[in-house]
Amino acid sequence: MMEIDFHAHILPGCDHGSDEWETSRRQLRLARAAGVRIVCATSHFYGHQISVESFVEKRQRCYQELMSHAPQNSPQVLLGAEVLAFEGIERLPDLKELRLQGTKVLLLEMPFHHWSEGLLDSVEALSEDDDFHIVLAHVDRYDRKDVENLFHMDRVFGQVNADHLKRIFGMGHLHRWIREDLIVAVGSDIHGTETGYEDWITCRARYADDWEAIMKRTNDWLKGLV
Repeated sequence: MMEIDFHAHILPGCDHGSDEWETSRRQLRLARAAGVRIVCATSHFYGHQISVESFVEKRQRCYQELMSHAPQNSPQVLLGAEVLAFEGIERLPDLKELRLQGTKVLLLEMPFHHWSEGLLDSVEALSEDDDFHIVLAHVDRYDRKDVENLFHMDRVFGQVNADHLKRIFGMGHLHRWIREDLIVAVGSDIHGTETGYEDWITCRARYADDWEAIMKRTNDWLKGLV
């Protein structure tokens, strides 16, 4: 089973993650050492700041710089985006260009303020569009009941960050969501290199069965089996 980091900020200079190619190079080495074979490069996309076209062009430049300096035997890098949800996002031109490379998956970040009815309507509209499968970024950061309301929509699932999954107390709902097949991916959400993949390694050892189940789902998603 290939280990897949579904959420990482490794493209040099593409957002506030990696600041330069040397940082990205270290990130890839850390990922490889942790057993990761695929890293999804999910730089932040803020629709009020940049067009999809400009973002995709910038992302490609940063990717090419990364690949020109990538160490040997690096994990495979798939291009995607961490897309901040907003009212009317379902009408954003070229939104499909932000899906994870080779899939219909859109990694959607919900805002950290009140979710308006208009915003929820937009998320639901996306969930009903056959061109998208919605994965909510770091569902561990949001109110549990708010997330569960989104899970009731069509084709809406969750990604959890390793640094939250490793916690023993107060996170029982995450394990319930895993067992209900609602969590389909784990992310390092790595920005720099300070803690590397320590949480990733801890989670794999601590929650071996749940970890294997999630990784199987992620592999299936990338293969187009779901």
